[in-house]
Amino acid sequence: MKNNIRRAACVLFILLMLAPMCLPVSAENPDASLPAEMIRVGLFYGSGARQEIQLHTTADLGYRIGFYDDDRTLHAIGSIPDQSVTIVPNATATISAGEIGEFHLRFPARFESFDEAAENARSNNGFPAFCNGEFCVMLGSYPTSEAAQETLNSLGREAEIYSDSTRASLVLPPDSTAPLFLFDYSSTHALVLSPYDSQTKPATTCAGTQYYGDFQFNRLTPEKLTVVNCVALEDYVKGILPNEMSAAWPTEALKAQAVCARTYALKNLNSYRIYGFDVANDTTSQVYRGLTDADDTTNAACDATAGEVLRYQGDLCAVYYFAADGGSTESSEYVWNDVEIPYLRGIADPYESEINFYCKSWTAGVSRAHLGALYIDYSDSGIVRSVSYGDKVFQNDAVRDFLVLIGAPYNSRCFSVSYNDSSDSYTIQGSGFGHNLGMSQWGAYCMADKHGMNYRDILSFYFAGATVS
Repeated sequence: MKNNIRRAACVLFILLMLAPMCLPVSAENPDASLPAEMIRVGLFYGSGARQEIQLHTTADLGYRIGFYDDDRTLHAIGSIPDQSVTIVPNATATISAGEIGEFHLRFPARFESFDEAAENARSNNGFPAFCNGEFCVMLGSYPTSEAAQETLNSLGREAEIYSDSTRASLVLPPDSTAPLFLFDYSSTHALVLSPYDSQTKPATTCAGTQYYGDFQFNRLTPEKLTVVNCVALEDYVKGILPNEMSAAWPTEALKAQAVCARTYALKNLNSYRIYGFDVANDTTSQVYRGLTDADDTTNAACDATAGEVLRYQGDLCAVYYFAADGGSTESSEYVWNDVEIPYLRGIADPYESEINFYCKSWTAGVSRAHLGALYIDYSDSGIVRSVSYGDKVFQNDAVRDFLVLIGAPYNSRCFSVSYNDSSDSYTIQGSGFGHNLGMSQWGAYCMADKHGMNYRDILSFYFAGATVS
């Protein structure tokens, strides 16, 4: 082994995921209210925004149409009975049902309600619209203003050509380009469709996945819609749990995960403000798949902890979790930034050593000719704090980028390095998967399964000084 390589005990990480919150030991601030009862989850946004999106709901009354205000209160302005609809930007384009146009003829009459506008639209072969707080009736869908003008010339009645404000959205039947409704509230509010059932909680399919809750369509670019699921907090947690932890795991581990998921969401409200939602539906936030894979076991773990979050001195904690730590967690200031968070302290974790799991031990290799001299710095607990070779330096969580570059099977900062003279190569022997900050999921599994510890015990171990409330 080369002198420039220091050996250390391997430590392991797992599946990374951020969230802010505190941990459980005793109840704290039982009267502290939660900051929100509804979470806005980005389903399609940025480069994944959609030109068209189809919804199909089990709701027997179709959808309420409206918008949310700044207090997350839905203002319903009308309803449509259709269970299946397509939503598109009001832009000239070719969609699956054919060509749609951004120009329409708008009649001068204004109406007091959606129902009045809809009734008038039926008698004029048009469709109702809501434009900047007023109900009106429109006709047709034309790709150019010239095409709209041609129809207007032959119409024989007063109307004006409506051109898109770049914020308007259209609701269409699933296999037609004939509009059912146009919503244009400029940049103030976005279109919301809220499934409406007379007796049961409806489920709605969006891009092949079933969800509870409402759907908001933010038109942030001329040709695409950002699609947001506006879902009750507890339904959101139920959509997280089976995708972040196996339903076959011990109940107390599932409860700990549920508290983490709930805390994360509430701590990260408005994290994606630029897109108009709180959290994403993937590992950049937490993996959320609506009703997919949720079952009685995971739902029961959520129900058993309903409304419970982690707090530190009354404030929501910044909660993080990952797959496995390999023997030790890391302190917050040595992960993503220099902020020292009192309840995110690196601790020795003896529990993972008692069980076997997929990333408990892994190996990678790289030639010395490829890297040159390799220098490793460790923490006292054996976590790699920095890796350097040549002019490259990887520090704190960026150490995991080094592992990706050399093709390691898992990216954990718990590893040791040895040098083999005969092959002139380095061998990396590691354990774990993830960023090592906060709760180890496999550690939680062992604590519940082998030691009979409850979810408050688990959380208090990984988030020292935090409480469940």
